[in-house]
Amino acid sequence: MTDVYAAWAAAHALQLFVALPLVAGAVALLFMRWHARLSAGGRSALFAATALAAFGTFLALALAVDSRGTIVAFDSALADALSMSMSTSMLWLLSWITYLGDRNLLTVFSVLMTLGLLWRGMWQLALFCAITTGLGGALNWLLKHTFERVRPEHDHGYAMASGWSFPSGHSSAAMAVYGTACYLMWRLAPPAWRMPCVAGMTALIVAIGLSRILLQVHFAGDVVAGLAVSLGWLVLCVAACERLHMSGAAVQRLQ
Repeated sequence: MTDVYAAWAAAHALQLFVALPLVAGAVALLFMRWHARLSAGGRSALFAATALAAFGTFLALALAVDSRGTIVAFDSALADALSMSMSTSMLWLLSWITYLGDRNLLTVFSVLMTLGLLWRGMWQLALFCAITTGLGGALNWLLKHTFERVRPEHDHGYAMASGWSFPSGHSSAAMAVYGTACYLMWRLAPPAWRMPCVAGMTALIVAIGLSRILLQVHFAGDVVAGLAVSLGWLVLCVAACERLHMSGAAVQRLQ
């Protein structure tokens, strides 16, 4: 059955590449609307449930990769099917989209965000940005060298990748950096901009992850694992930042 599912996914790669980021953006909007309506206790419960679900997803994939079961078989079948079905024009487009998850580009973006916050005197948010993105990258490096999964073969020339495959570094970094940008937008941007920014950033994160699969430089499990572990880390950092923000606001009211 894994071959059947993989063949279907490869045959509908373009449709999935368009649909999944849109669905993810819509889910992010629902999450933010729900979050805004909850009490402080309800928000804490929502953060906890999201982090547990994200880390649970990563753990399940890590165990599956280690045991080399059905998910590994699907990953290999999908990579093989994609290698025979992707057009050169699609690969060219994906090569540009995947660059938006490049480590060097995201490092520059993260540093600029942190410096911008420091320049505005927002020390707490600057620390949040530095910790979330910096330690998120360190976590991905540690996990890659723990599992040491070999990448799928890719010789089309539209993307070059080296190093270990699980979890995906592009996906993990995109979630950490663009997810941090989402939170900063939610805190600092005018209300009319918040929803479009969150939806757009979420769609971009998923599109970058999908580009890694379709370019065959990562297995599908690598990408989902990268997104999941960084989402869990991001949620923990956001929850801590929110708690500090609420504590600071309470102190100011008492003064």
